[in-house]
Amino acid sequence: MKEQSDKFLIDQITASNYEAFSELYNRYWKQLYKIALTKLGTEEDALDIIQELFIDFWQRRAVLKIEKSVETYLISSLFYKVFMHFRKKGLEEKQLKNYTYYLDQLEAGIVPAGFDDHDEVAYAELIELVAGTIEQMPEKMREVFNLKHTQSLTITEISEMLGISTQTVKNQLSNAMLKLRKAANQQVPGASASLFIWWLCA
Repeated sequence: MKEQSDKFLIDQITASNYEAFSELYNRYWKQLYKIALTKLGTEEDALDIIQELFIDFWQRRAVLKIEKSVETYLISSLFYKVFMHFRKKGLEEKQLKNYTYYLDQLEAGIVPAGFDDHDEVAYAELIELVAGTIEQMPEKMREVFNLKHTQSLTITEISEMLGISTQTVKNQLSNAMLKLRKAANQQVPGASASLFIWWLCA
């Protein structure tokens, strides 16, 4: 299996070949773990996210449609998992605050208004959107974007590595964000998609 292409592995995985799944996991888990650790800050959270990602990947094997780079797809999936981790954590804190406020209002004899619900963007659509948009970026823009968001390099480090000005790096990142936002607005409308794109490019 080690000599086989990613595409071959995906074809095998969709046919429920667990050996192919294990090979894909071995190829990418360290790279994904490094990114997750940078984003999350703790080994435990990073390992949990990676485990969740691959469990979800296996469970969705029958409906996988990866037309672009498998690496980009997995990294995009990881970004979404990390984003939802922080979003859920933020919502839980907000819900606790709202609940405390709700009790205070009841004690004061006031019936508080209901809380707004947030529409969730379809997981598969958003991941395909991000992965596809990154793959279609011009080569230099994609290189800068990946150095920033998959290797967590600073603008100065990217500038020195590629031999370009820091302003050029900033411009490439800004243009990449515009492409992602435009694609999100056109293909996956909704507040969650826009928020994810903003977080990814922040």
